[in-house]
Amino acid sequence: MNTLLDTLQYFAFITIELIVLFMAISALVEIILMYIPAEKIQKSLSGKGIMGNILGAGFGALTPFCACSTIPMTVGFLNAGVPFGSVMSFLISSPLLNPIIIGMLGALVGIKAAVIYFVIAFICSVAFGAILQKIGGAKYIKNVRVKPSCCGGGLR
Repeated sequence: MNTLLDTLQYFAFITIELIVLFMAISALVEIILMYIPAEKIQKSLSGKGIMGNILGAGFGALTPFCACSTIPMTVGFLNAGVPFGSVMSFLISSPLLNPIIIGMLGALVGIKAAVIYFVIAFICSVAFGAILQKIGGAKYIKNVRVKPSCCGGGLR
């Protein structure tokens, strides 16, 4: 019985900790995005070569988007003329390096494991974006128009 009580206490503690972390990270990202216009983000992601991939993966890592918001953002970037490799690095890193997921991972398995995960996922996001750019993956993209997503957002 004592083990069950300890488990429930630990669960409640982790739940409260993760809720606070989720709210803090979401608020911080929203504050940052309030002061950086979308055009500036798109222009920044247009860096040449590997720098564009690093910026794309970095922007994806900073944004707490679910998949139903990442896809419309990806289409918006492609339609705005952001280089394909940068967009693919964003697309790969956005769900994998979501600040909320990294925070939860750190809380559950430790900061060291979360940092290792982050570094490997970031490097892979940059590398795969660059590889997709080099092999001409952009020619396989269809011209689509995105309707508002399930999360209430979306680019048109």
